[in-house]
Amino acid sequence: MASTVRGIHTEAHRAALPDITAGKTPSLPALPVERTLVHRARLRDVLPTRLRRHDETHFTVSVRRPRTHQLFVSPDGRSTASMVLEAIRQSTLLISHAELGVPLGHHFVMWDLCHRLDTELPALPTEATPDDALTLDVRVVDLRRRGAVPASAHLEMELRAQGRPIGSGSIRFQITSPAAYTRIRGQLPSSETGDALTTLTEPVQPSTVHHTRTCDVVLSPAEGPGQWQLRADPRNELFFDHANDHVPAMVLVEAAQQAAHLAFAPGRFVASSSEMRFSRYVEFATPCTVEAHPVTDEDGTTSVSVTGHQDGQLAFVVRFAGSVVQ
Repeated sequence: MASTVRGIHTEAHRAALPDITAGKTPSLPALPVERTLVHRARLRDVLPTRLRRHDETHFTVSVRRPRTHQLFVSPDGRSTASMVLEAIRQSTLLISHAELGVPLGHHFVMWDLCHRLDTELPALPTEATPDDALTLDVRVVDLRRRGAVPASAHLEMELRAQGRPIGSGSIRFQITSPAAYTRIRGQLPSSETGDALTTLTEPVQPSTVHHTRTCDVVLSPAEGPGQWQLRADPRNELFFDHANDHVPAMVLVEAAQQAAHLAFAPGRFVASSSEMRFSRYVEFATPCTVEAHPVTDEDGTTSVSVTGHQDGQLAFVVRFAGSVVQ
């Protein structure tokens, strides 16, 4: 783990935050932070509710846990791995814009995203209190700048629920200005131009990946065993709440989770940890093959490695460890 943080000077670049992120703990229902700070168009999809700065490399973010949600809540009412990973992602965006000096409009290119739960998240009580939120104790372990603006960052965090440690998380990403992003990417098909719909294939049966809506299914049948084709419906506002010229990371995370379900069908795979590596953009124009390799050890430990290949190149690898619920 890196021990030196390079080039942090947050005071001159700190963005203004709404009142909810400072002062006393808000009474429930907790209000989300400004949605632009976490790159979400709809307030209901915003998870962080409060940001506290301890010093220039140490922050605490409080995150609400939805009681119902297509991706973030399991059929038995518990928060899923996807919810924890999205909480990490949104908290990182919030800290980057509000405290590290990243201007709004800059692009984040994720390299690695990991989480581990040492104990299962407790189910939400009927009458939730601020203590029932998920808390991320975040430390910036590496930050590199290009001039005044961060160019890349590595953040690690301890996860807490009801005041006690329950696990950890980590994320590494690159930050690119709008002009540099355009130079790198050029003009590509967008989720808002209709190009994404031309490659939309028929989904697997929603019930086989423990969903009820077809638009939430991100896999289609493929020819080989343990293989599927990635699909992403741009009409699904949960995945595409703004224009995107590539398949969002959230879709790739969900594809890996659904592939894990299918690998252990008819059971539901419950991930207790994940390690994700993203090596290239996943484009709309060509097929992306998703493949799962499940393993069950003699001691009953269950894991699965999910890969995505596009145009003959590895695009992402997701490794889950967890258990199967029948």
